[in-house]
Amino acid sequence: MGKLIWHQWGRLLALTSAVSSFWAYLYRKFFWDMIGGTLGPAGLIPGGNTQPLVNLVVVVPLLQTFTLVLGLSALALELPLPIVVNTPVHRSIMLRILLYFLTGFIGIMVYQTVDCAIYFIITSGVYAVALSKGETIIAISEGRIGVV
Repeated sequence: MGKLIWHQWGRLLALTSAVSSFWAYLYRKFFWDMIGGTLGPAGLIPGGNTQPLVNLVVVVPLLQTFTLVLGLSALALELPLPIVVNTPVHRSIMLRILLYFLTGFIGIMVYQTVDCAIYFIITSGVYAVALSKGETIIAISEGRIGVV
């Protein structure tokens, strides 16, 4: 059959997660609004104890901005920009593990990015397995990503 190249699978997961994280700007909703919330005529009304986080998600889209920036940096790593190809930043699996875990941690607060946040955390686990198996990321001259 063949051998699974873990960082290639992680690359596909990261691309999918990064693209799906853009939904956060279209529909702003705080995911944990059910804590202390009450049911009203327009749906769930968040409680007063979650108001600061509601402001960070709905009023000022700060968490969505962080998720967008981290998603764009994931796209820049996985679809390597010409300035990033074959640099230590591009070849670093540990950087990807930390970046994707951080993106997943921030994305879990926004309702629309919960799925991609879970996928980012799974991606960091896949890259951790790739790191433990000794895989390295190299760039082939035609712009494709290879494995050693």
